[in-house]
Amino acid sequence: MNRWAPAVNLTTAVFVTAACLIARLPGGVASAEAAPVFGACPAGAVAPGSGAQCAVISVPRDYSSPDGPRIHLMLSRISATGTRLGAIFANPGGPGADSLGYWAGPGPGTLAELRQHYDRIAVQPRGLRWSTPLDCGTGPRSDRGAVRTACEAAQPGYVQTITTADTARDMDLARDALGLDRIDFLGISYGSYLGAVYAALFPRRVDRLVLDSVVNPAWVWTEQFAQQQLAGKQRLNDLFDWIAVHDGEYHLGATPLAVYRSWVRLVVAQGGGWYANLTPPPATAADVPGNLPRPLVDAIRAGYNGSREQIGRLQNMVRTLATAGTAAQVPMLAATTVATYTRRVWPKFGRAMADAAADPADTRGLGALRDLATPDVTGLDVFAAITCNENAVPARPALLAAAAGVVASGGNALDARADLIRSGAACVNWNPVATPVPIIHPALRTSPLVLQSRRDAITAYEGGPAMSADLGGALITVEGGDHGTFGRGNAIVDRAVLTYLRTGAVTIDHADQAPIREH
Repeated sequence: MNRWAPAVNLTTAVFVTAACLIARLPGGVASAEAAPVFGACPAGAVAPGSGAQCAVISVPRDYSSPDGPRIHLMLSRISATGTRLGAIFANPGGPGADSLGYWAGPGPGTLAELRQHYDRIAVQPRGLRWSTPLDCGTGPRSDRGAVRTACEAAQPGYVQTITTADTARDMDLARDALGLDRIDFLGISYGSYLGAVYAALFPRRVDRLVLDSVVNPAWVWTEQFAQQQLAGKQRLNDLFDWIAVHDGEYHLGATPLAVYRSWVRLVVAQGGGWYANLTPPPATAADVPGNLPRPLVDAIRAGYNGSREQIGRLQNMVRTLATAGTAAQVPMLAATTVATYTRRVWPKFGRAMADAAADPADTRGLGALRDLATPDVTGLDVFAAITCNENAVPARPALLAAAAGVVASGGNALDARADLIRSGAACVNWNPVATPVPIIHPALRTSPLVLQSRRDAITAYEGGPAMSADLGGALITVEGGDHGTFGRGNAIVDRAVLTYLRTGAVTIDHADQAPIREH
């Protein structure tokens, strides 16, 4: 889910979806074979002291051949401490994010009402470590066609089964193995799409469905990632504005434009090259020389804002030609990606950026933020497999030239990345093997609840209303741009979700963003 990873690679981007069609289980009935036996979780999989236990179940590798080879899935469970109201499954996203330790970490699992009344269950998706991992070798991930070839050579027939639909089928076998008639489900980011697909395939097995920071069911997958680039522009301006307000602490500039310039200097100094090419925020009166008559100040400001695209292109052209490097080598870009997820890390980001500005060799704070989002290699491969196996958006190779033109002219890097993504370059030599499951008003017992931040940089806002409409659900719009809103310190959102889980009723349709702890 990294906006700054090379666009033709997309090995760590985000989520998408569309409503097309995929074959359901043909023929026989698949099963998990045996009831799970719970015990200690693998070292490093779940935070200690959480009360989590883990178990392994066996499921078909290929649901079109339910009597064929089988794979293993690992489950984690934290039992309710009081009167049990139900069992809630969760998936935190990706695709390719570890799920096993989700309930033991920070977030919804810390809420007292959930701990008391719900068994909290996570199924580690197929292809990831601790379940049967996808083995795609140790080579570079920049050529997805080569990655797929390596996967197939190591485990013939497995990589083509790494899809959202088969992951949903795995989850249903886990439900069955646990002896549960119905489940509640919490899906965040890509997990929201997984939850929607599960509801479409198994509507009678769903009780309450909470989808947080959702993908757009009409954008699977290419358009979702293209829209992510565009949504990221406004969120970066929000970040620069917040740092400017706190200039007394960070000393990076008293206006968004000044902070942007500080950011560009750091990205370029760290070898960021054309990734530093962004449209500057609008100038303010504080960005023009002082001691000028006010009418002249206004005229300069208006003139600058009217031509800042052209001025920026000239400056960016020089940077593009003079510098080189990749996003993976640039701590500033990696930390910026993390900062676009949630305001909770903005104070840490501001301090890390200030430290690097004062001493270019001091990137410790930026590195610590980058490490928060460093995926396991199996996560990268599962991400590639799902997004290429089921991509429903046709490639538009002509956009490669458009992207090249933007780069060559010093245009906005995020615009260029959107064109590169839409060109289909990420999945060259990896053709889809599945079409997305239609998500059109499944017959659910309770209408789903959808949560969506208005300025989310990872899953653009349009996904919330679209998913809500397709599922016949209720939408709560959350102000701000935090990605992931439930269990993140927003008391209004938390109360609404807990009420929904308990009663099925949705009591609000709007909430302010969570407060930010600045120290």
